[in-house]
Amino acid sequence: MKRSMLCSVAGFAAITLVGCGGGSQETSIPPTAQAQQGPQTTEMDAPELSATQTSRSGRPLPTGIAEATAASCQDGQNLSGGRSYRVEMPSRVDGAAIVFQVFEPTLFDCQTRHPLILQGHGFSGSRSTEAGTDPLAPIEPLVDAGYAVISIDQRGHGESGGTIRVMDPDLEGQDLVQIVDWAEANLDYLKYQQNNLVLGSVGGSYGGGFQYLLYNVDPDKRIDAMVPHITWHDLTYSLNPGDVTKNYWLAFLSTAGDSKSGLSMDPYLRSSLLEGIATSQFPQGALDFLHYHSPSYFWQNERNLELLDSSNTDSYLLEPITAEIPLTADGRYLVKTPPRAPYPVDVLMFQGMRDSLFPFNEAAENYRILSAAGGDVRLLTYPYSHHYLAPNVGLIQETLANLAFYSGELPTLAGADLNPLASCGSIDATQATVAWFNEKLLSRGNADNVITTGQQICYTLAPGDAVSTPDITVGGISYPVGLDLLVTNTPVSVLSGPAGTLPTIVPMATLDSEAVLAGIPTATLTVSTGLHELDSQCLESSDPVLQAGTCDAIVFVGVGVIRANQPTPELIDEQVLPLRGLGDHEVELTGIAERLQSGDQLVLMLYGQHPTFAGAFSRDLAVPAVQVSGSAALPLLSADGQRPLH
Repeated sequence: MKRSMLCSVAGFAAITLVGCGGGSQETSIPPTAQAQQGPQTTEMDAPELSATQTSRSGRPLPTGIAEATAASCQDGQNLSGGRSYRVEMPSRVDGAAIVFQVFEPTLFDCQTRHPLILQGHGFSGSRSTEAGTDPLAPIEPLVDAGYAVISIDQRGHGESGGTIRVMDPDLEGQDLVQIVDWAEANLDYLKYQQNNLVLGSVGGSYGGGFQYLLYNVDPDKRIDAMVPHITWHDLTYSLNPGDVTKNYWLAFLSTAGDSKSGLSMDPYLRSSLLEGIATSQFPQGALDFLHYHSPSYFWQNERNLELLDSSNTDSYLLEPITAEIPLTADGRYLVKTPPRAPYPVDVLMFQGMRDSLFPFNEAAENYRILSAAGGDVRLLTYPYSHHYLAPNVGLIQETLANLAFYSGELPTLAGADLNPLASCGSIDATQATVAWFNEKLLSRGNADNVITTGQQICYTLAPGDAVSTPDITVGGISYPVGLDLLVTNTPVSVLSGPAGTLPTIVPMATLDSEAVLAGIPTATLTVSTGLHELDSQCLESSDPVLQAGTCDAIVFVGVGVIRANQPTPELIDEQVLPLRGLGDHEVELTGIAERLQSGDQLVLMLYGQHPTFAGAFSRDLAVPAVQVSGSAALPLLSADGQRPLH
């Protein structure tokens, strides 16, 4: 089996957070831009690539050591094409090694020149050293199409130095700017338009996060087109939705981050993840840290972070269980990079509907903001992503689908050899990526010939089955949440903690025709102990582990379906959102997409605990159960997805 196929099975399907790597290519500089570049490399065993001038923003152009002499249109050297070589240079921030792989176009064209594509790996992964066809890192199709690709070992990963900071604007962000500066200084075959580098990016998960980071921190605004897969909008929502720690993923990230990177996790990040697991709550300073490392900080800054604010983390300890063991030498961090309004950029984003780490809502928010900024922004989904290792039925379904596809037992889509796990209906992610860059970076072809939904949203309902909708529906038809559907606000009792592993089922509607449920449901719910006197006696704070006396209620809410031919309820896309605390909650639930048949019954499913949040549940023994009442609104659409139902 080829390495690219192994990456597709073990990397994309298993979990793209753990990267199988990525790839890069190079493009050329027109004669007017060549004159602005520093001297080209000279032949030597380990040639040093250097430049003496500064960037347009005044940054000193970086020097680096490459294992091969760069191709040069100006000098007519090394233009056979298809080569790949390693480059290392010291970070301008702290001197840590920055390592990346340059993939040259298969064939050079010194007249048309070549756009540059940056590719990033998943968390705890490393750069690609071989061109492959993985959907999240399609290097071979890109170099064959005339692009240069640079595949990056992100800070703390692979051969790059420093600690893993999870896309810190002041560390990873500046490293990324430096890599683009290096490419401009040393690759004279790159393509320019209006004296600006033609630049694209691709990658999934962590490899999607780097794209938004570079877009937000590059002072020269060089990125023109992006293809981010299954990535985040706000890490505080990704890891701590509803103020409840997503313990399954915290444990995975803390383990994989160290075990696959030689213990390169930044101590502040490591201790924050461990405290979240131990107490089911993140320290506020850590939430500020996560927000600062997210697109949401740049575009919204909802936590009102201030420049040079360290959020009082200068003496951070893991408390209270190991208060005597400092897990950081210095927990300080500073907010140095200011927020920034988004500017027009063309973005083809993919998200997984069963993603339990970065759910559909994250892409929906990125889509909303970047669409308003004026670029051509598309949103497509596929069935799975950060889900493979989760302890539930998604593991079985995805594994079987992968085995069926790669053994040839799964039918191809639309007569083509398309992987249904990396496609939205008949739209293949790799083909769409190449078509997107061809149109946006080379003005070649029409991406709509491949991305046949046009500017509509593409929802995957099941492998091989998708529907297009004009926009993202939030809310929809409202249904009461109560034991008696004829009496509004009749409370439903939900067991707390481990006793609530099996859900409480609340009927909402039985369909009399085929329909599609696609979008973001909403809910307005009240959570109570059922005794007003007890509600009013709850403590504001207590011990950080058991939260004794605080009435620390946690309810996990999801939408389910009971099929006409099976009595067992199915949690749609296995998505839940936690509600923490007594009182009123008005929330957007996790986005879902499902095809429904006549006779199917929609239900609300209320849990006291859920595998994704393993160990994060109400530990206050004073509240063995809670009462839930209110309403939920579901985005029900016609069978073709083109109109909402009423």
